[in-house]
Amino acid sequence: MPRKGEKSVKQRGDPPSRGAASASHQSASHRDVPRLPHRLAWALMATVFPLIWMGGLVTTYNAGMAVPDWPSTYGYLFMYPLESWLKTWDVFLEHGHRLIGMTAGFLTIALLWSLWVHDRRPWMRKLGIAALLGVSLQGTLGGLRVVGREILLANVHGCVAPLFFAFTVSLTVLTSPRWRREEKSRESEPNAGENARPARRTFHPTFILSLPILVYIQIVLGAQLRHLPSELPPGWSFLWTILHLTVAALLPIVWGACSWYAAGLPSPFAQRRWLQAFGWLLVLQITLGLGTWVVNYNFPQWFQDWVVVIPYTVIDGGWLQALVTTAHTATGSLLLAVATAYAHWALAGAKAAARDHRFITHIRAAGSR
Repeated sequence: MPRKGEKSVKQRGDPPSRGAASASHQSASHRDVPRLPHRLAWALMATVFPLIWMGGLVTTYNAGMAVPDWPSTYGYLFMYPLESWLKTWDVFLEHGHRLIGMTAGFLTIALLWSLWVHDRRPWMRKLGIAALLGVSLQGTLGGLRVVGREILLANVHGCVAPLFFAFTVSLTVLTSPRWRREEKSRESEPNAGENARPARRTFHPTFILSLPILVYIQIVLGAQLRHLPSELPPGWSFLWTILHLTVAALLPIVWGACSWYAAGLPSPFAQRRWLQAFGWLLVLQITLGLGTWVVNYNFPQWFQDWVVVIPYTVIDGGWLQALVTTAHTATGSLLLAVATAYAHWALAGAKAAARDHRFITHIRAAGSR
C-alpha cells in the first residue's frame, strides 16, 4: 500500500502497461483498416470461382461455339431473352459464362476504385491496376477464342483463368484486416525482443513458392490434355498424361515438406490452417482425377484383372462425365488458391523469423563482448 502523500502507480498520467498499450494499438489499428476493398476483393474472388466452373462446363460440352458473335450474344449485349437463353443448353452455358465474366469485370473496376480511395499503400493501387488489366486480358482471350476458333487461344484462356483466380486470392489476403493489423505491427515493432524464439528451420522463399508453382504447372498440363487437337499423334496424349501424373506425385511430397517447415516457426497457425485445407483438397483432387479417368476411359484393364471387375459404360457427353471432369478442373484452381494464401502467410512468417533470428544473434554477439 502506498503511504499517504505518495503517488499510486495507477494514478492518471502514469504510462500504461505494455499489454494495455499493445491492446490499445491493435484496437485503434483495427478501426483504421478500411473494410470496403476487402469486401470487394471477396466478392470478386467469389465470382471468379463459379466463372471457372462455368468455363469448365463450356469446355466439357464443347459449347464455346454455341454463340457465334462476341461480345454480344446474337446481337444482345446483356438483355438476351430469357426464354431463348434457357431453351438451349449450350447457349445457356456460353451466355451464362459471359454474364459472370462481365460481373467480374465490374467488380474489378469497383475494387480498383476502392483501393485508390481507401488504401494508402501505393503498391496495392498498382495491384488493382494489374487486376483490371488481367480481367480485360482474360475477357479478350475468350472473345478471340470465339471469333478466331483457335485451339491455342482456348489453351491460353484456360490457363489464365486459374492464374487470375489466384491473383484475386492475393488481393483478398492483402486487404484483410488481419493482414493489415499484422503488417502495422511488424512496422511498429521491427524487433521481436531478446527473449523471442527464433525459427528452428529456415527455408529459402523459393521453396515456399514451389507449392503454388507446382499446382499451376499441373493445371497447365491438365489444360493441354483437355484441348488436344484431333490431328496430333497418340504419343502426345501419352506424354502429357505422364507429365501430369509426375507432377501429381510431387505435390504430396512438397506439401509434406511445407508442413514440416511450418511446424518449426514461432507462430505457424495461419500456415497450418491453409496447409490442412490444402491436404484435404489434395485428397479430393486425386480422387476426382481417378474418377475423371474412369468416366472418360473406363477402368484400366489391370484393375479389373487384379482388383475387381466393375461394370461401367462410358457415356460421352453424359452428366456424370461432365460433372466429374469439371469438378476436377475447378478443384485444381481451388488448390492453387489455397496454396497462394499459404504462400503469403508463409513468406511473411519466414521474413519475420529471419529478422528475429538476426536480431537475437546481434544481441547475443554484443553481450559476449
